[in-house]
Amino acid sequence: MKFNGSLILLLFVTGAYAQQPAIADYEKQISYYRYYKQDSAVYLANKAMNQARAGGDSAGVASILVQQGMIDDNQGEFEQARKKYQQALDIFTAYQIPDGRASARIRLGVVELRNGRYDKAGEYFYAALEDAEKYGNAFRKMEAYYSISWAYLDQHKYQPALQYLKQAERLIDSVPFSGTTLNIYNHMGVIYRETGKLSQARNYLEKALPLSNKPEYQGLNITIVNNLATVYARTGHTQQAVQLQLDALERSRRIGNYLRELQCLSGLAKTYGKDEPKKAILYLDQAVKLARDKGNYRQEIRFLKNITPIYLEQGDYRNAYAAKEREHELADSFLYKSMSENMNALQAEYELTKSRARVNELSLANNKRKLELEKSTLTRNVTIAGAALMLAIMGLLYNQYQLKQKSNKAISRKNEALQKLLEEKEWLLREVHHRVKNNLHTIMSLLEAQSAYLKDDALMALRISQHRVYAMSLMHQKLYQVANVTAIDMAVYLPELLTYLRDSFDLKGHVRFDSQIDHISLDISQAIPIALILNEAITNSIKYAFPDGASGEIRIRMIRTEGGKIMLEVADNGIGLPAHWESLQQDSLGLRLIRGLSDDINARLQISSGPGTSIRLEFDKTDFTKITNTESEKSIYTAG
Repeated sequence: MKFNGSLILLLFVTGAYAQQPAIADYEKQISYYRYYKQDSAVYLANKAMNQARAGGDSAGVASILVQQGMIDDNQGEFEQARKKYQQALDIFTAYQIPDGRASARIRLGVVELRNGRYDKAGEYFYAALEDAEKYGNAFRKMEAYYSISWAYLDQHKYQPALQYLKQAERLIDSVPFSGTTLNIYNHMGVIYRETGKLSQARNYLEKALPLSNKPEYQGLNITIVNNLATVYARTGHTQQAVQLQLDALERSRRIGNYLRELQCLSGLAKTYGKDEPKKAILYLDQAVKLARDKGNYRQEIRFLKNITPIYLEQGDYRNAYAAKEREHELADSFLYKSMSENMNALQAEYELTKSRARVNELSLANNKRKLELEKSTLTRNVTIAGAALMLAIMGLLYNQYQLKQKSNKAISRKNEALQKLLEEKEWLLREVHHRVKNNLHTIMSLLEAQSAYLKDDALMALRISQHRVYAMSLMHQKLYQVANVTAIDMAVYLPELLTYLRDSFDLKGHVRFDSQIDHISLDISQAIPIALILNEAITNSIKYAFPDGASGEIRIRMIRTEGGKIMLEVADNGIGLPAHWESLQQDSLGLRLIRGLSDDINARLQISSGPGTSIRLEFDKTDFTKITNTESEKSIYTAG
């Protein structure tokens, strides 16, 4: 006969009237219902907590605190979860329970991991591993190895992540089956997927999928489904991937787990990607709104970063600007959070001082009224007491005045310190540019010293490297010399770069530069690629366009086109490219650099030959920091 989950819960609860269940039994039931029926899990956790407290079972209280923390954790209530885990850790530590202590430390590490504090998470995970090794606990040892691997994986450090995960995998057969086993298989699939070993990734994820198809592992099952779907998508099975992700999205909403819902929305957006950008925007927009509603601003920033380039590719500059502005607003709020907390603390201290002063004033007034009532019967004593009281009042007032002065001075010092921090933010950025420039000059000096021992091709390669370094060094020098430390006027920068190249190649007048450069200010994320492209193009022209010292001209233009784009052209009237130059592109470092840098700024590159050689690219000017998927996309790898 088949029983459903509600009947099992009913039998479990009503059985408590005959005999109190053990805390361990409660833990099993809470784990079962945590994803399946959250309300039931909360009910059981509260009932178990009341029983543990009534029976003076401190270890039981700590164990249920961990369970309650995991319920909060699954709902994104990370701060509430952290408080419960910390209380549990304090109890386990006080009563010398190493297994519980290791468990609580791992859960605290997970909270730090979800908030992006990897160093703090690592401290908890390694402390748990030390506990597990000291007391020979194989399960906690496996869990700690897996958790350390997770921290590396979340930072995209796949080699150490795989190293620790394999150590965890070796312990699977020595411990009972649990969600940690599924997590190990899941992360194995993720690492192999991200390192291009799709067949191995599929094997691990398909192995984990049927094992996770249980009510107590529903959240983890959704994660495994999403990761398997991305493998299918990368191997060309897009429709199969979409169907898996849509089913997972529906289940995540049914169990009310918004973190898994965010995971599904992100996965669908990646699957549709550039092929169906409107659908990708649809799911990313839902993810942004859900993260915002839940107050998970770190995830909101992540999805805003992902949606902005799709808006730009679709020409929707208004929404792209709005998304980037919201992203910067959130980032700034985190930057100034500590300053805001300091100001709130100062305000609270000031209000407390005022309250204490008011209490003293009321006390003095009350004493005065009492003395006035006694004046009619104790005239002689009132005179003496009045004089003494006046002296006391003056002393108290003077004391309060001194306290107020000290408080005001402390507040003033704190305000000055905060103002100084704001001013230092600007010159620290200038100092960064200055030091980067100095370091690049040091590299140039080392290259120059090495060139004295080289000849011919090796010497030329070294000089070309010097030119590339100089192009970046000059950029940082210009940035710390001007008021705006994030943008540079190309009409000021490029002529100086051209002069350097002409002098460094010792052209002796046989090659002439003709430049036309408009006043265009570019963000550093575009200016550096443009400088390196220009360096490569001019270097190639000087080296190959005018053999045997032939005279010629190199024309450099950087102008705004009628369509609002920016056009950069480097053209020479030399001998041009060889007839079979297309087949040599993959062997030319200069051309590979030009193509790669053009892609970085989303420029349209055109290379033509005959007569002479022309390298031309057009791109849109943007004030946004260059967006890269490798740093902004941090997948949600969640444990059950």
